[in-house]
Amino acid sequence: MIIAPLRNTNLTVLTIVLMLIAPLSAGSATASTLPEDASQELFDTLSMAKSGDAVAMYEIALYLNARAEDGAEENYQLAFGWALNAARKGHPEAAELTGSMYRQGFGIEQNYIKARKWLERALARNSKEPNFELAILYADENNPGRDKKRAAELLANAIRRNEPRACLVAARNKLNQGEAFKQALPQVRCAANGGLVQAMLTLADYHLNRRSPDALNEAKRWLEVAAEKGSEDAASLLLQLPDKK
Repeated sequence: MIIAPLRNTNLTVLTIVLMLIAPLSAGSATASTLPEDASQELFDTLSMAKSGDAVAMYEIALYLNARAEDGAEENYQLAFGWALNAARKGHPEAAELTGSMYRQGFGIEQNYIKARKWLERALARNSKEPNFELAILYADENNPGRDKKRAAELLANAIRRNEPRACLVAARNKLNQGEAFKQALPQVRCAANGGLVQAMLTLADYHLNRRSPDALNEAKRWLEVAAEKGSEDAASLLLQLPDKK
């Protein structure tokens, strides 16, 4: 299976969690335009963002953040600006993104206090993974307010709330404890449904090894979703599988 085992200690889990999270960078500006190759739909979204639509602001922030991760690092500053504006308007996931970017400190001065403020607001607004993000913050050895006990509590809360990355950690723990993959399957599904490509690939691998009439179709379904999210591994595997009947 693609999921690798983890040691069964909260501290080790939190340490590995920190390594699993891709760094985000940030700045304070907002984009007045987009790259020329952006779709018309994105330009329409930008117009809505300029008009004060918080959802559109957040979507632009995500797009620019992704562009920055692909190499256009100047877009980190623009992504942060839109995320912060959306967060100030009450958008839950934008508050989470803003807090995460403050925690990372790329393109903007790192500020653990502001990171905690925005992540706590994200938690109050019921965003996607606030407990998990707060767990990372409290586990960060560079954070003057580091609190291992609080980090472990937040990670446990994240697992109980089925926050996607926490589900992946829980699945790895089960496998590390020697449990059968089927016992970890609910957590892997949780992570896959939450958009984690690694979990999608794991589910595809699991179904490809099943002897069931619907196994191939299930494997293809997860590979297709992963490919849509940009996974080259998923796209390659799809080409190797027979067509659906």
